[in-house]
Amino acid sequence: MNTSRSESSEQVKQENALRRLEKLAAVGQEASTIAHEINNPLESLTNLLYLIKLSDSMDEVKEYVSIAQQELARITEITVQTLRFHRQASRPVNMDCAELAQNVMALYSGRMLLRKVDMEWRLRDAPRITCLEGEIRQVLNNLVRNALDAMSGRGRLMIRVNPSCELLGHRSGVRITVADTGEGISPEMTGRLFALFQTTKEQTGTGLGLWVSRGIVEKHGGTIRVRSRRAKEAGGASGTVFAVWLPVECAPGLEC
Repeated sequence: MNTSRSESSEQVKQENALRRLEKLAAVGQEASTIAHEINNPLESLTNLLYLIKLSDSMDEVKEYVSIAQQELARITEITVQTLRFHRQASRPVNMDCAELAQNVMALYSGRMLLRKVDMEWRLRDAPRITCLEGEIRQVLNNLVRNALDAMSGRGRLMIRVNPSCELLGHRSGVRITVADTGEGISPEMTGRLFALFQTTKEQTGTGLGLWVSRGIVEKHGGTIRVRSRRAKEAGGASGTVFAVWLPVECAPGLEC
């Protein structure tokens, strides 16, 4: 009996350590994304200041200044979203899932433009939910990043937020769907995608992101599902859809 308890305690410690490792990895990936997103408007500002210096036309100068203000506003937006992403909330907050999804996507606008990925929104009026905002943001960030990684070239990323009742318990909630038109995932991998150390990114994946995401969603009393089709199995069409369902009421373990 004591041996069993010791093994269980050690497993819990190992899983907690892995969750901390994934959080550090997510911070590193986020920092890389932010650096790229901020670098683009900074380069634009440098070019605009150079043009302003050379211009003899006040109309041209005003136009360049207007563009520069837009680039500065973009940097400010990225900075604000970054601070929100890393904000640690000790207690759950009441939040709008559609707004949260839009905030997460704001960090990837430059990456999507570079890869020529089209964005499609389908947002319906949905009830606000009570959750740990930073953790749900981490889940969405992971799903969006995975979707973009699945599309090497042109593609389409679809975000849907709509009210939805739980199929079995009939609880009121919100469903957030992240879908891509990437190459898809094999049925064998799809079945174990949320297991520890399972990844479709052979060189860059840690196999922790979806495992941690599932833990976060379940802690909030929700569910996360995936379905995927590969081109050869779908008559030319392919892609992956992740659906996260979260209840409106606060889960018992969150101590609201």
